[in-house]
Amino acid sequence: MACKMLALLSHEYPPYIFGGVATFSKQVAEWFSERGWRVIAIVGRAGIREKVSINKVSDRLIVVRLYFPEIPPRWLLYARVVRDYVERLAEKGCKVILSNNPLTSLAIPKNVRSRLRVITFFHGSIYSLLSLIHYAPFTDYFMLSPYELAYYSEAPLINCLTKRDLILSDLYVFVAKHVMEEFRDLYIDLAENIQSKGIVAYPGIEYFQLINLRKNMEKVDTDKIIIAFIGRLYYAKGIVYAVKAVESLVYNLNVRDVEFWIFGKGPLEQWVRSYIRKDKDLGNRVKLVGFVKRERLLTILTRYVDVLLHPSLYEGAPLAIIEACTLGIPVVTYDLLWAKEFVFDGINGYKEPYPFIDKLADGIIQALKLRNKIPLNLAEKYDRTKTFTKLENIIASMM
Repeated sequence: MACKMLALLSHEYPPYIFGGVATFSKQVAEWFSERGWRVIAIVGRAGIREKVSINKVSDRLIVVRLYFPEIPPRWLLYARVVRDYVERLAEKGCKVILSNNPLTSLAIPKNVRSRLRVITFFHGSIYSLLSLIHYAPFTDYFMLSPYELAYYSEAPLINCLTKRDLILSDLYVFVAKHVMEEFRDLYIDLAENIQSKGIVAYPGIEYFQLINLRKNMEKVDTDKIIIAFIGRLYYAKGIVYAVKAVESLVYNLNVRDVEFWIFGKGPLEQWVRSYIRKDKDLGNRVKLVGFVKRERLLTILTRYVDVLLHPSLYEGAPLAIIEACTLGIPVVTYDLLWAKEFVFDGINGYKEPYPFIDKLADGIIQALKLRNKIPLNLAEKYDRTKTFTKLENIIASMM
């Protein structure tokens, strides 16, 4: 191989961002560095005074953090400052750029494009942003903050930039099969390119580590049913439906020995606090935990949680579901297109008809029977060694 140096571009990168893109980017950077590549990850969250911070994680992994204002759209502000660094790396012999959609076309200067092999990760389609319009009743719009409404209003811009990323990139990496299928339907004029340049690479999990955790860590008997929600508190992530489903479980199905633990933060946190404040009994059952480090979260899930409630309106590859099921924790979702790829009724959870809250509550009752009965090998295909080896081999063949 002529060169084993690559740059990874991501405005989201742990430990500052809780989410799939951040975790995926870190996993990719660490994997390639451990496999002998020299990796420079150019990410966000430097301080306003320092502007740039450089962290040498290992001999082969350097994380460069850049400053940009923490206001939406953050990815657009990041793209403006990263371009100079991409140009410098190309001049120093870097030949591979890994980038996250919709950053790619904005972050790579035209004058160095011909020297590079550009790989773009697609974590979902435009349906992610359109899910609010497609599913939410108009009355629910009034609970959304201006910040969250601004997020969904980015749809036309992101759709335009996504098409530019498809035109510019040498390889498309879709994080799930349904994402690739959505792209073929959405961008019909580029369907042949999507078929020939596209691959599916699921987010890599530490499969055997999680299986060992499941086998060796005993579940604590709390005399309560512990239901968990993991994710940003955005409407499309399903937090409103989740809170109301737990309320239905308590009052309609008369399941009193239940607690609901919410892991995450976001614009709808205030709505959650206000909603549960109206009912003291419900409020005592709902715990807003906030963000916790991933290692601690996995331990909490293994020891305490009975069911993951994940009524999201759209997901690319939901890491929370994949990891929870590996740990033996069943999941309850709505029966939407994305969920069909990850949730199998009676095996690792249940998919319930949208938008019925009471059906989610019924699903929780049914899912309790699956705790620690999920087949051990169900999530083996998501093992990092399998998914990232496939990705590395394809990138190496492009050199």
